Amino acid sequence: MQEIAAQTLTPEQIKERAERVRALLSERLGHNVSEEESAEMRRRMRDATAAYRAALADAEPSR
Repeated sequence: MQEIAAQTLTPEQIKERAERVRALLSERLGHNVSEEESAEMRRRMRDATAAYRAALADAEPSR
């Protein structure tokens, strides 16, 4: 369980990374991420995190 916790980003870390990606897209590609796109990215990140946690839980040996 400690390993899962250590590998999982906090909500603050996720928000910080999302803001860095938004800034990068704006600065380098000239694309300003809309609120709709941002919401979709957050949803996908939540789904990916949930799938990752489920895979880790399934991989743990039964006790």
